[in-house]
Amino acid sequence: MEAARTYTSPLRLDQMEQTRLRILQAVTELIADPATAEITMPLVARRARVSLRTVYRHFSTREALFDAWADWIDESLQIQLHSYPEEAARLPAFARDLYRSYDEREPLVRAMLSSNAARSVRERSRRQRQRAFKRAMRDLTDSLDDSQRTRALAVIYLLVSAPGWQAMRDQWGLDGEDAGKAAAWAVGVLLEELRRNPDSIKEVDDGDRGR
Repeated sequence: MEAARTYTSPLRLDQMEQTRLRILQAVTELIADPATAEITMPLVARRARVSLRTVYRHFSTREALFDAWADWIDESLQIQLHSYPEEAARLPAFARDLYRSYDEREPLVRAMLSSNAARSVRERSRRQRQRAFKRAMRDLTDSLDDSQRTRALAVIYLLVSAPGWQAMRDQWGLDGEDAGKAAAWAVGVLLEELRRNPDSIKEVDDGDRGR
């Protein structure tokens, strides 16, 4: 006797996807809302106008929700929260695209940087971004000791991040296009220096010891 076949209609699948997108959009609205102190699952359910059970049916934990939201932002709004190049050589071009995308979604990006509610999202996505960034930089930083590697990674990472974009916008009046060009140039110079003379960052330590 054949086992009973399960069937899910295309309409049902579409309804489920629309509900999922409504939940993700609710997270975006909460992050952009200055009145939001913390993003909780019940708050997301109320903003999305769905039951708490429905939120948990789509996202088993708040961390799973934040991960899905960051991926959705990557795909739908072209704001790179998770995706970083796999090769360091692609970082200058990535910086230009990144800053341009921040300009196009400026209110949301600024809300993410300033909102207390977005802190958990930022922290979680930052850990994933840094892991991807370290992989891309591995060949150029393997010869450095831990402290030197961290300094090299930190300064280049800052140039391909929202705080770098914000600083160039607010402190120097650059738009995303010009700020992206500046970041791309600086990243390219630093990468070339690491390729050509990785000892240059070590020389800083030697200079400190010689004082």
